[in-house]
Amino acid sequence: MRRSGTRPGRSLRMVTASVAVAGLVAVIAPSGGQALATPGRASVPRASALFAQPVDPYAPYVGQWLCDPAPKAGVVDVLNLVRAAYRPRWWGIAGTCASTSTSEHKEGRALDIAFDAASPRERAAADDFLRWLLAPDQDGNQHAMARRLGVMYVIWNRQIWRSYRPQDGWQPYTGTPNPHTDHIHLSFSWEGALRQTTWWTQGGAMAAGAGGAVDPAAAAGRVSTDGDR
Repeated sequence: MRRSGTRPGRSLRMVTASVAVAGLVAVIAPSGGQALATPGRASVPRASALFAQPVDPYAPYVGQWLCDPAPKAGVVDVLNLVRAAYRPRWWGIAGTCASTSTSEHKEGRALDIAFDAASPRERAAADDFLRWLLAPDQDGNQHAMARRLGVMYVIWNRQIWRSYRPQDGWQPYTGTPNPHTDHIHLSFSWEGALRQTTWWTQGGAMAAGAGGAVDPAAAAGRVSTDGDR
């Protein structure tokens, strides 16, 4: 499934939105016009201004073990966040259970987002998103938004970042033949996928879903067959 693109770095609109996924409904609304930490913004807000609790611990690796590809609510929220900021050409959450590979797509807790490393415009958009995701906040918490969202690992342009090995930084990716030069792959912890991390429990979720409601079929997007994990 493809969607039209637009310029990278577009700030999220602070609007009221409803996100319905697999029977789960969340009403997302701004609070008093407070500036939120969102992709496409130049500054990183102080964590204490947005979240009442300390940053989440790094997500450990928990690989896929069952087949339940329905898109999970937290993953769809992140999809909405990225769609509103960057308008990617396509995306995918659900994976086919017919393959023998291990993949969080089969559990609906992985997200592929179209960014082309060969396109200067799309590569700049991808870099903008990843800077926001992995930057320290102004309280010095490393990889703050990735931790609050429950991101377990990221694959992009022949490299991988692992929440369970954060000290390694970006490392060469050799997990599958797919070099991930045409999309970013995000895998989430179950806590992140089910909206149980501080992004949702402590205020940041007001920005999630700002791109508008996404039905389960649209959220699923392409069926992933690239063998991510």
